[in-house]
Amino acid sequence: MKASTTNKYLIVAILVGLVFHGTSMFFTLEKTYDALIHLFFANHYATSWFEPWNYSWYTGFTVMGYPPLVHQAIGALSLIGGLKFGMFTVALIAIVLFITGVYRFTQVLIPNKKVAGYAALLAVFSSSFVETLHIFGQLPSIIGISILMHAMPEIYLWIKTARYKHLFKALALLAVTVTSHHVTPIFGMAFFIFPLIGMAVMDATREKVNSNKEVTFFAFAKALWQHLKRIILFGVCSLVLIVGCILPYWINTKNNPITQVPIPHGSRDNFLEVTSSGLVFFVIPWGLLLILLPYFFYRYYSKRLLFFGFSFTLLAVLGTGGTTPIPLKILGENAFNILTLDRFTLWASIMALPAFGEFCFRFVEGDYKEYLQDKWGSLAHRLSGGLLASLFIFLAIFTITLGKFRPSQPDEINMLPIVNFLNEDDHDMWRYLPLGFGDQMAWLSAQTKATTVDGDYHSARRLPELTSRAVERLENSKYRGIEGIGSLQQFLTVPEKYHLKYVFSNDKFYDPLLYFTGWHRLSLLENGIMVWEKAGIAPLPSILPKDNVPLFQKILWGTIPFLTIIVALLLHLRSMWTRSFKSGPEELPAYMHFAPVYRRIPKLLYGISLIWFVIVTVCVAIGMYIFYLKNSTQISAENVVLAYYDALDFKEFERAHSYLDPKADKSISQFMLEISVSDGLLSSYAKLDEIDIDITAKTDSTATGFVKANWVTPLKIIDTRDTLDLEKIKSKWYIKPKPIDPDVPPEQLVIQSNTQFYNHGKRKITSEQTYHEDVLKQPVVEVLTAKMVVVDGEYAIIGEIQNVDNVPADISVTGTLYDIDNNPLAKFNAKDVIKHKLLPKETTPYRVNFEDIAWAGDQAQKPASYDPTTFTKIDLSDTPVNFEVQVVANVATTDLYQAVATSQVEQNKNLINGFLFNPSIEAATIPQLLISYYNQNQELVWVESIYIDESVRQQRKRKFQIDISKIALPRLLSTSLQNVSVNGLPNQSISDKVVPNRNDIGLTNRLIPVKNMPFGYISITPNSYIGNPE
Repeated sequence: MKASTTNKYLIVAILVGLVFHGTSMFFTLEKTYDALIHLFFANHYATSWFEPWNYSWYTGFTVMGYPPLVHQAIGALSLIGGLKFGMFTVALIAIVLFITGVYRFTQVLIPNKKVAGYAALLAVFSSSFVETLHIFGQLPSIIGISILMHAMPEIYLWIKTARYKHLFKALALLAVTVTSHHVTPIFGMAFFIFPLIGMAVMDATREKVNSNKEVTFFAFAKALWQHLKRIILFGVCSLVLIVGCILPYWINTKNNPITQVPIPHGSRDNFLEVTSSGLVFFVIPWGLLLILLPYFFYRYYSKRLLFFGFSFTLLAVLGTGGTTPIPLKILGENAFNILTLDRFTLWASIMALPAFGEFCFRFVEGDYKEYLQDKWGSLAHRLSGGLLASLFIFLAIFTITLGKFRPSQPDEINMLPIVNFLNEDDHDMWRYLPLGFGDQMAWLSAQTKATTVDGDYHSARRLPELTSRAVERLENSKYRGIEGIGSLQQFLTVPEKYHLKYVFSNDKFYDPLLYFTGWHRLSLLENGIMVWEKAGIAPLPSILPKDNVPLFQKILWGTIPFLTIIVALLLHLRSMWTRSFKSGPEELPAYMHFAPVYRRIPKLLYGISLIWFVIVTVCVAIGMYIFYLKNSTQISAENVVLAYYDALDFKEFERAHSYLDPKADKSISQFMLEISVSDGLLSSYAKLDEIDIDITAKTDSTATGFVKANWVTPLKIIDTRDTLDLEKIKSKWYIKPKPIDPDVPPEQLVIQSNTQFYNHGKRKITSEQTYHEDVLKQPVVEVLTAKMVVVDGEYAIIGEIQNVDNVPADISVTGTLYDIDNNPLAKFNAKDVIKHKLLPKETTPYRVNFEDIAWAGDQAQKPASYDPTTFTKIDLSDTPVNFEVQVVANVATTDLYQAVATSQVEQNKNLINGFLFNPSIEAATIPQLLISYYNQNQELVWVESIYIDESVRQQRKRKFQIDISKIALPRLLSTSLQNVSVNGLPNQSISDKVVPNRNDIGLTNRLIPVKNMPFGYISITPNSYIGNPE
């Protein structure tokens, strides 16, 4: 047979695809959601190919939870030019495989090479492919579906001709698909291969009759029976490959089933309610294809493609996520909550490409062209074609640049300073935690041997603090509300449990939480990352636990994926050479005998298409109009208030100033100056969570806005109430600015002298362990009181601690509850109800709450709203009788600010009013008040903590108010210092040796009498966080 000519459309598609995607991916791929995760896995294989255990994340996990082929390919290529070279090379291969895969897939469904060429060219700019590659970075998914499409012709030819060479070729490609992505072959069997088998049997049925009308159910059933052995043989072989090629994966899944709390995903949202999810997971993937849905259903519900019609419909419905109840009912609750449903929309859009290519072929040079030109004229035909092409290209460009205008990741972080820090002075002997890194944390992990308690592959999470919550990563915990902050708090409060010593903060939102849980700032790296350290953390043991797997699993995991590629290449080498270089006669495949015959467009299809086009156009127009009304900032009084708060929330102060009344004579300089001097928990560390705006009109051009705002901070929820005066000027609404605080400090120049501390660490530059003489003696602190109390069924340990040494101390307090037989029941650290940094002779109250892992039980109910102070009471197996307090003190040299003091404190019924005064040269960014409650005998009964919303600036005062009517006093269970130790030594011995003749005269002077309350006295201990130390 004469060699066929090269399909020029396919060649153009490959070249354009390589140029378009090959250049743009250098600017987008590293900023996608998943690309750097695949890079991390690739680094694992590059460094330890046959070892499945990785210590870098989650205190250790197995890489057998994800098919390895793509990761191993990147890892192998990294040996030539580095990890990123491997990733970009695999991405280029994925682009070529996808374009050629669409070409071959289209030839099977619509046997016309020119139509297949059109489909390949359209695949280059397919918005679903662009999004999957440049927004999601899902290389395994792309390669998996691409190889599956390459296998489709071979599967068809095996069913149709029963030639074993096609069976072996199909199975070889299917094996590559299995080792690339586990989900694709499983669902691919249902949505791609089963319809293909049905189409092959349908073609066999058609060959035995004279016309399409004679293709009946009984004729089809007869043909199916004749082909059943081939189908069963292929099905059995496919099942063996799916199981055998990634056998260690299935064994690992059986031994470690996914029992985690599902993580919310936008593809499961109701797209009508959450329009941002609808844009990303529905509108963008479908793109222009939405307009042509009637044509797709018309073609795929033709008799030959009937089974693809069923599959296409099911994929389209499943891709709607939570918009309809159908996906939940089809998949079941478990699968619905585990799977990301955007994959179904991706597959549906890919399945639509052959029909899309056929439509474009008929529109450009086929019967549709003639019909439309006869009906509307050539000018209308060309204009409509130009409009569709422009819209198609626009959607591709819009999708590829979406990450630029709506970044999904923080700005690129220079990892070198962090890597250098971890490599120096044995810092990698402890675990670290990145905060605010996004998926770049995977790139950091790929460059260092240091380990982290966090991770970026949620299916591998092992720690119950993570698996019991819908938290993918600790580093972005603020976006997960109570679950995220709740998980982070437990890691920061009990870091010794995980050998967690360092935190790299790229988001100042977390800084107050770090400070008040006892961490201190170590240094600011040259890339702007703040390093926080926790003193007194033991290094990791030299031998870490791991899950061992049999040797045969390691060999299978390390060899089979590349063997599948080698076998597939050997089996397809000849046909690839023949097709690519036209070196010999090419046999016409069996599916090419079923080329469609095009006739004039049916009137019913034409009418439905016009109606559908009008419906889509109207919906788009309404959506754009609603979008305009909601986003036109000054079209209404409510809009301008919402825009103003939004600008303040995102620190876009110039935009916020543009909404102020231009007649108020408040310049941008004055406005920025007022902003710059405002600081505190609300101004600097809060994110707007909810806002309620009530507008009361006074006249046509004036109104009053009552605003109730709910702000999320790492320490507490802040509710604000505000009243704004609004005025309409030249059809635009503006806000009238409020007067500023007239408080003026008494002195222009403030002079302060103080004592500062510095620890050399290693005095001699050496790589050896720190010399004994360079290790500072631990400060001596004494526990003055220790009591076990219970309130509302929650047990706690309270007391007071004094630093009796002459150097500052960084203290950590651990409490343990025991039953009557001295069996431990619970153990936890004091979180933020304590002053962790104590100056010499300073005293602090403390409280240890025993917190459980939130929502770990099956019956646990999660709160409906976010509250950082939410506490999960521990479920004790017995009643506590005894308790133990262990105090660890280390020398503190930083964060020793203690200048803020209380003044003019007085009681007004149920309220304690007073002022905080700051006489120093540092602004107290977040003041904390530790409130100790005493009975009439001046004995400590309870300790509470409150945070002040605004900062206390230098030489200024800030009013505070404490509601003491809501305090529920606990019941005292035990008071004892017998089981109290400090730095491993009995507390009593410290008391006897260091302060043998303690003078308690004067202790009562700090107590504030309280009247008409169940307690007699209170004391207030200030503790302040300095956001920007001078």
